[in-house]
Amino acid sequence: MSYRPSSNIPPGWGLHRLFWLVLSLVAILCASGAPAQEFDWDALPAGRWVRVPTRGTPAPKVFHGGAAIAPERNEVYFFGSDTHAPTPLENGESNALWRLNLETLAWSLDYEADPKNASTYLLLEGGVTETVSGRPWAMHTFDAVEWDPEAERLVVVSFPAHTRFRPQERFPFFRGDWYKRLQPLHWEYDPETKRWRRLQVNAPNLFAKALCWDSDRRQLIGHDGERTWHFDRAAGRWHGYDAPTDPGWHLVMVYATHIRRALLLGKNGGSDVLWAYDPEAHAWSRVKVQGSCLPANGAAIAYDTRNGVMLYLANDYEDQYHNPTGRAVTFLYHAKARKWERLEIESPELYGMNYLMQYDSVRNVFLHFEKSRTSGDRITVWAFRYR
Repeated sequence: MSYRPSSNIPPGWGLHRLFWLVLSLVAILCASGAPAQEFDWDALPAGRWVRVPTRGTPAPKVFHGGAAIAPERNEVYFFGSDTHAPTPLENGESNALWRLNLETLAWSLDYEADPKNASTYLLLEGGVTETVSGRPWAMHTFDAVEWDPEAERLVVVSFPAHTRFRPQERFPFFRGDWYKRLQPLHWEYDPETKRWRRLQVNAPNLFAKALCWDSDRRQLIGHDGERTWHFDRAAGRWHGYDAPTDPGWHLVMVYATHIRRALLLGKNGGSDVLWAYDPEAHAWSRVKVQGSCLPANGAAIAYDTRNGVMLYLANDYEDQYHNPTGRAVTFLYHAKARKWERLEIESPELYGMNYLMQYDSVRNVFLHFEKSRTSGDRITVWAFRYR
């Protein structure tokens, strides 16, 4: 018996072509946000990394970009650009903001990047930079991205300091040494209205430095290796203190609730020294730890507020800044015991410094965001539950 196509199928089409047509339509629907199989966070096993499936087009992996989680909103926000060395996915220098919904696991782009030209990139009096849309310029953000749950805003304390690299080529519409006069800025983003606001405050220079949220004193803390700042939102002012650690850059800081201290790990060139900051005394101390970890340079760290451990995903390579192998090792720092523990488990890919690691207190998991060998320079998500 020969197969005779129905009137709804064009002549000459075989069953195999119809099969691939249906398969393609399913793929398009999934990419556009149609319901996908639900990921069960509760079933996530403890003690090992699990790759998390997501929907839609993931954000580009930005080497110099930062991220912050708003657990109460079930969202993670990604902002920052590689600027003078952008990835092809950034389409040049990008000030776009991406978010990942942790309930639906769907990616979304809040707005398209402002084009970089004379009519959109504004250079205001006093070395202030913003776009005609009222947004920050494309810039490195490193660890200077944080969620403020009191204000319900994403906070970015940074500025485009690396405009000094090839300024005539990248910004031909500006003349002179304008890039030498740029000022640090404090930006805040409202995820509801999708609008940025530049605060008129004395922002510290946290470019390639560290920022974290002190949940005990309900304040932001910034540190640059030489000085430490607390942000007084009521007064609209950053207060600076002579509280140094070790001068450098590529710093990363988290707040450890179980010891009521901020913890800082790593710097340019690599360091395994762990520092603890007492916000009441305005003083840092070098922690005498048990055990050891690999050196850090732009460390992928986050703090588990339920269990009192800091996770550090370390580059298993001689250069912590750039790791072409993608090999990594997982460490846990037990805050009260002051002890490092190396986990003998399979770790996810890591390609050098990474400022995107988060702890989700709602789902009780660490979240690692990094490109993978199969993601085409877009972010892949892994999750780890301690217990």
